[in-house]
Amino acid sequence: MFHLVYTSQSIAPFSHKELLELLEKSWHNNKKLKITGLLIYLNQRFIQVLEGEMEPVNNLYAIIQQDKRHTKVTTVIEGNTQDRLFKDWWMGFKNLSQTEFTDLSGFQNIDDFFNHQKISEDSNLVLIFLQLFYNKNLVDYPELILYGK
Repeated sequence: MFHLVYTSQSIAPFSHKELLELLEKSWHNNKKLKITGLLIYLNQRFIQVLEGEMEPVNNLYAIIQQDKRHTKVTTVIEGNTQDRLFKDWWMGFKNLSQTEFTDLSGFQNIDDFFNHQKISEDSNLVLIFLQLFYNKNLVDYPELILYGK
């Protein structure tokens, strides 16, 4: 199963309503494409993992890269796993506070977190961090994200 993790910077802060609309649209699109994953929003930054067959994931990512609501779209990790890591989520979502981020990651600054990843690429720290949300079901709007719903 192919997975891709990217980060980006929103042009302007997203409101609660805008985040919910983004989640609902992503959920429907991902279901059609058989793509699962997780989207985190933190301090106007997005962190997203997409997983599925390589071609649909890459096609969706190309569309995401053209979205004018964000900039600095950067691929963090891409690779393959035997099975889906987010198998029950068409699109998991978490609007993460700075305190939650620090408590979960051990980092004060999200850029330091990603810089640390580059130093120890084999550990896939970012992927492990994202899986934590799945394993503990730490998401907002769980009623909207279930795979197969």
